Amino acid sequence: MDPLSDSLTMFTVQKVATIRFESSGPYALRFGAYDHIKFGAVLTGHLRLWVEGNPVPLELGPGDCYLLTDGLPYRTSNSDEAPELDGNGFFAGARGEDGVIRLGDGPPDKIVIGGRFVFDEQGAAWLREALPPMIHIKASSPAAGPLAATLALLGREAGGGAPGENVVVDRLADILLVQALRAHLAEHGRARVGWLAGLADPKLARALRSFHGDVAFDWSVASLAAAAGMSRSSFADHFRIVVGMPPLDYVTRWRMMRIRRALIDSDLSFAAIAENNGYLSRTSCSRTFKRVFGHAPNELRDYDDPDFGRAYEDGRGLEARD
Repeated sequence: MDPLSDSLTMFTVQKVATIRFESSGPYALRFGAYDHIKFGAVLTGHLRLWVEGNPVPLELGPGDCYLLTDGLPYRTSNSDEAPELDGNGFFAGARGEDGVIRLGDGPPDKIVIGGRFVFDEQGAAWLREALPPMIHIKASSPAAGPLAATLALLGREAGGGAPGENVVVDRLADILLVQALRAHLAEHGRARVGWLAGLADPKLARALRSFHGDVAFDWSVASLAAAAGMSRSSFADHFRIVVGMPPLDYVTRWRMMRIRRALIDSDLSFAAIAENNGYLSRTSCSRTFKRVFGHAPNELRDYDDPDFGRAYEDGRGLEARD
């Protein structure tokens, strides 16, 4: 499995909440801080997007997409004169029977598809490490071509009321996220240090694909370098510069992410999970797990409450046992 697919599959989106927003005339909406990764795509019209702390707004037009990853409050508007509304409050009370949120009278001159992806806590952190706070994919970008077809389908499905609409819209939102990340990689993949930047580097990408394809293999810097077609020393230096950590640190962190997910999602024994991820010593795996996450692996499973695992994912951590 390629690293991006592996990451998005591992940190399964717990919920995709998608909305269709139609407005007529001037408007301004402010949204508070959030814990998710937000996305938006303009189908028709123009608007500006301000993110708190960034004095320069994004100018968005038809076919443009954006991702917001840092949880900061933001504002969307198409007029400096429009009275500002609380976006969260307005959206909560303005959804029509067809699921569309409407603002203003008359035919809409702006249509936006937006929503949020909710990952588990560790997954969101893993993605945020690799992504800038804001990603803007312009419709005119050469890498944005595949997004156009997805947006056209989203525009027809969201709010259309056809049978199975929610399933189709959720799947299309998943596709939109992958396509937006691909477009970002194609244009700006090397502009930021992180594992995603490694996918934009052809040689490092070969090594990452090899590792993600066989996580349990006894990987060393030498074997990863061989997969990349580089010498050991040049690979180690280049990996650290591009990805921001030594190669074996990446190997360890990803294995621990997999082990954590398996502890929560499966009934396999810890010994079996450790072996599936390249650890023949349960003790060594347990020590590494505690060093990475700050608690022992058995703390995810030592309780009889079947909701404990879900509570942990909801961010309540070990307090959920009380």
